[in-house]
Amino acid sequence: MTLYEIINKLLTIAGNKPNINFVGEGDIYELNHIPNIEYSVFYITQSNTTIEKGITTYSLNLFYVDRIVDGADNHLLIQSNGIDAITNIINELVLTEDVDIEGDVVFTSFYQRFADDCAGVYAKVNIVTENNIGICSFE
Repeated sequence: MTLYEIINKLLTIAGNKPNINFVGEGDIYELNHIPNIEYSVFYITQSNTTIEKGITTYSLNLFYVDRIVDGADNHLLIQSNGIDAITNIINELVLTEDVDIEGDVVFTSFYQRFADDCAGVYAKVNIVTENNIGICSFE
């Protein structure tokens, strides 16, 4: 799978989840410019891509962001829901596509002011897929 295909598949999977109302890819701080965003948000940022003979590894950051309810202390619930949501999205990708996850999926919790006061988590994930680089032979 290509980078384009993986990102679009992740966005499609996330967009079909009942509690995710906005999906996107690019600069996470673009959320600051969307004043009427419907939470919760699934967002992807790219890290790096490594190509070796036979495999390509795409390093991505997968974000789950939700609004902190005024007067409530719901950040821990948001972060817990985010870990579950991202885990389910990754699992669905691995079950439906010819990809694997390399190494651990590391979650980091955060508080952040976007268009609203928000909390969430992001996961660093390495997605491995086959490629045909270096496979050809000469006779």
